[in-house]
Amino acid sequence: MRANDETPDPLLRTGVVVQTLLFGLLGIGTTFTQDGPTEGLGTVLTYAVCISTIPVARIMSKAEFGMDWWSRRAPVNNWFVVYCELGVTVVTATYADPLAALQGAMLLALVGAYAAHFARPKVIWFHVGWSTVYVLVLGASALATTPTDTVSVVLRVVVAITVINGAVTLLSAFSRAVLHSSRVHLSDAMTDPLTGVLNRRGLEARAVGAGNDPVRPALLLIDIDHFKAVNDHHGHSAGDVALRLTAMRLTMSAGRHATVSRLGGDEFVVLVPDPTPTLGEFAERLRQAVHNVADDIPITVSVGAALPQVDPRSTRTVFDRTLAAADEALYRAKSNGRNCVALARPPGDIVH
Repeated sequence: MRANDETPDPLLRTGVVVQTLLFGLLGIGTTFTQDGPTEGLGTVLTYAVCISTIPVARIMSKAEFGMDWWSRRAPVNNWFVVYCELGVTVVTATYADPLAALQGAMLLALVGAYAAHFARPKVIWFHVGWSTVYVLVLGASALATTPTDTVSVVLRVVVAITVINGAVTLLSAFSRAVLHSSRVHLSDAMTDPLTGVLNRRGLEARAVGAGNDPVRPALLLIDIDHFKAVNDHHGHSAGDVALRLTAMRLTMSAGRHATVSRLGGDEFVVLVPDPTPTLGEFAERLRQAVHNVADDIPITVSVGAALPQVDPRSTRTVFDRTLAAADEALYRAKSNGRNCVALARPPGDIVH
């Protein structure tokens, strides 16, 4: 099943596209009313803005709202908010009746709702400032044309500002609370609770992200030697200590640019974009870092290391190929007596 079939992206895209086009139709409709634009320039501006909703709707039909909600960094969403702010302002500013314009400005609440979920904080603040100032300007214009109905105009202005800014405030707080909770749960789902490093799911997610980097990471597969004997002779609590120590020492030795994860059982994986000075020496450094003769139960590890495997004969992903190559190297390290390092053979030399 594709990712898009598992998320509400299609429904969100449809809703945004429909409402964008609906705004254009409503704007054109105002040109046929007494409250709408009364001058030629106002009509031209209204039609220009309303017609522009067609290409904008097409652009928004390709937006990926799931990831955009997660990061808030997609330029298309932030610029869409600015476009909507200006569009509502330009169209309603051409109205002959300021009170009708004030009513039309309430559409900015819908823009704020969108911004609350998909825009960056500075864009949300732009919305709040822009809409507040514009509503106040419309209120002042309405007071100038209907000075005998001051209380009514003031109440309309207060209601408009409350609705427009109240919507973005409440929805923004709710959206960020849900986002924070989702990130916490995702972090828990991708973290091994025993060792604190990434689990297999987290490793695969990191590896997929690394696929977009210009430098593909090397992969080291690390297995604790005779781990079953540790559990059998010293108990599972001793085995847990061994796993925690291994994870901690690998993390400290691998460096901040490396990714350490527990693949499962007593196997760990280290992804490193630039092993220095060489992959073999980097792997040997990790092997030595894990072992400490002062431990109550000294730990040794076997290491299989592989550079990124790009084999045109295979359709498997780079990560899967590299993991398979490291696994083959780990098997040789164990066959050579354990507590040693083995490097993967080039793709053409691997026997399947």
